[in-house]
Amino acid sequence: MDCILCAVRDNDDRVEILKVYEDDTCFIILNLYPYNPAHLMIVTQRHLTKFLELTKEEIIHINRAIQGIQLLLDDLYNPKGYNIGLNQGRDAGGSIDHLHFHLIPRYGTELGFIDIVGKTRVLPEGLDAVKKKLDENIHNYLNQEFFENF
Repeated sequence: MDCILCAVRDNDDRVEILKVYEDDTCFIILNLYPYNPAHLMIVTQRHLTKFLELTKEEIIHINRAIQGIQLLLDDLYNPKGYNIGLNQGRDAGGSIDHLHFHLIPRYGTELGFIDIVGKTRVLPEGLDAVKKKLDENIHNYLNQEFFENF
């Protein structure tokens, strides 16, 4: 397959689908190899590789989606902070050539982002449990009214 995230977008049965939200602009998935419980990726529907390729509307929509997800995670997990960002290009740490943003909840009890790169982690909650929580609650946070009230 050419792009793993396009395969996830298209619900290709050759890949594990951990989608928790989808609309015409983006979709949100659990990271298959999370740094922490509820480590999410906000992915553009269009196959893009550069931040500069985003339209103004996409930038606003994706940032609003990140805000909504933070509200949800604040209620479900009560993290102490977040890492939010993207790694554009292999030399910047990007491993997938499809634009996506990481949202990593931080709890104050784990190692820092730089400390965990390349290390094995034991997560206190499995992907299935996290996905179930998110699936049950996401539409209370990311809905048409939320995106319109910006």
